Amino acid sequence: MRRLVLASLLLVGAAASVSGRDLPADVSAFVAKREQCDHFREEPPGDAARRQEIAAALEASCRGTDARLKALKQKYRSGPVRALLNGFEEEIE
Repeated sequence: MRRLVLASLLLVGAAASVSGRDLPADVSAFVAKREQCDHFREEPPGDAARRQEIAAALEASCRGTDARLKALKQKYRSGPVRALLNGFEEEIE
């Protein structure tokens, strides 16, 4: 939980440097997908039906984000966009 709070603070700081409208389209799309992924990663499991819903949401929103993050970090090697990307965990899949 402490890591999540720290990561959130880092993202907020980086986001303050780069507003949503200033983000390149590829980064904006990644951030939206990864935020959805992170939301479902934090969901409590609940009953069997809810676990199944969460598993499907995780598959849809998380698959491919590790590779996408790596590619974006290669593309944006410095600056506020890179600082924003550095706030995401690298290996979640």
